[in-house]
Amino acid sequence: MKEKAKQLHLLEGFMVGNGSGRTISISHLLFADDTLIFCEAEKSQVQYLNLTLMLFEAMSGLHINMSKSIIYLVNEVPNLENLADIMCCSIGSFPTTYLGLPLGF
Repeated sequence: MKEKAKQLHLLEGFMVGNGSGRTISISHLLFADDTLIFCEAEKSQVQYLNLTLMLFEAMSGLHINMSKSIIYLVNEVPNLENLADIMCCSIGSFPTTYLGLPLGF
């Protein structure tokens, strides 16, 4: 499902290169019971992400606690509040820490 979304440009991450011309697309990172998902700050991508998470809940029987979820934006995003409302989550800012490590310092 994630790969199909990427092919259709419904949910895109970011590209990382090693300087030798090889690149890899990073769309999500998993750590124990935490997940980081990267996408563009576009309404359509956030709506698709929200739909994907709802389908995950329905199929797995697990519940995602969106009140514990935080949306972080890189650069200026004029529709930040609207994107957070779609996801029913709070808005975070940099610098912050994640798993005890500094981010955005």
